[in-house]
Amino acid sequence: MTMHMKKREESGWQMALLAMAIFVISIPAVGVAAYIYEKSFRDIFILLLLFTACCAVTLFSFFQSDIYDTLHYDNGNHFLRFVITFLLGVAISCLMPMLPDAGFWAVPSIALVLALLSNTVTGIVSYAGLLSVCSYFAATDVLTFLLYFLIGVIFAILFEKLDNEYKTGGPMFAAMTLHIVGMTARVVFNSHGVLTVDMFIIPVINIFITFVMTLIVLRFYCAVVIDKEKGKYLRINDQEFALLAKYKEEDKQVYYNAIHTAYFAEKTARLLHMDVDVAKNGGYYHKIIALECKKQEKSLEEVCREYKFPAEAVRLLQEYNYKSQPMKLRETVAVYLADSVVSTIMYLISKGNKDENKETKPEYAKIATAIIHRKIESGLLNNSNISLADLGGIEKIYTGEKLYYDFLRRE
Repeated sequence: MTMHMKKREESGWQMALLAMAIFVISIPAVGVAAYIYEKSFRDIFILLLLFTACCAVTLFSFFQSDIYDTLHYDNGNHFLRFVITFLLGVAISCLMPMLPDAGFWAVPSIALVLALLSNTVTGIVSYAGLLSVCSYFAATDVLTFLLYFLIGVIFAILFEKLDNEYKTGGPMFAAMTLHIVGMTARVVFNSHGVLTVDMFIIPVINIFITFVMTLIVLRFYCAVVIDKEKGKYLRINDQEFALLAKYKEEDKQVYYNAIHTAYFAEKTARLLHMDVDVAKNGGYYHKIIALECKKQEKSLEEVCREYKFPAEAVRLLQEYNYKSQPMKLRETVAVYLADSVVSTIMYLISKGNKDENKETKPEYAKIATAIIHRKIESGLLNNSNISLADLGGIEKIYTGEKLYYDFLRRE
């Protein structure tokens, strides 16, 4: 426990230093840029005051989202990459006004990467500050600022949730279509009724660069976050993984419970659009991790760190095993109901139902439905994010299952 608290304290100090770095580096950088752009000292003072407020709100949003666990993926454990991206955004905002067309080249990709490395709210807040700085240095009009701000917001929202299958075609098409419409409207507005081909050259180049930069950001995010997480799950969700294989030899009952629970949890997650990897992982290790903690005399977090479990998998196991921590994740509920059904059926089989003939064997689908109803009525799921539609879908899954119950009886 002491070791765990010590590591949390060190992590807190690191995050505090990184937060200070945002103020120490970005605010003087904006001040120097304002001086180079020959802004008055009065304007510089107001600009720095507003930008400091923006930095403070950005940090507050990030840390509050971390506390309430609303950051995307594992961003709470990687504050450094958000800080680096924000500081790069500051540099771009200060330098971009030197480019043609009011210095707004590919800025939606900045909103996108900031949102992906934190969450949508934090990304939009930080993007608003950076775009304001860029707009001020470029001396652009309010409509241009609003155009790029709204396009950035659209990019952040459309790519808010990237699933493990990394389907970006639809969001990309919608985002670029809206970007093209916005840029075209801007050209028409500024033309005063006289349109020429030359007016569209820079906007077309701008749109192309935005498209390329967006692809780069998405590919970077896929490589750094999504593929990395998927690689971890592929390793620990393998039935030959050391921790799972260990219980195959030492405790057949626990091992088969894990296999069957993972089957139902994965099926539930896939049909109800949950995180399949997280649910399957919880199905495998919901009981094994608790037994391993007792054997090693370590905390759940220490054992998970030893076997390099992803953050979301750790959270599910915490919700499942810590009675003081209510179940929130939909995937935790899927594992909890799957284990309840599997444990009950395995118990009935162990009591002699396995050898009963077809006329007298229990109707396992009805038993599963009764178990689910009892768990719902217990109130244990009241604080979770599971919906009534999800619970109805889960009941249908267990009611419609036929072959797997027979497979359980043959174990």
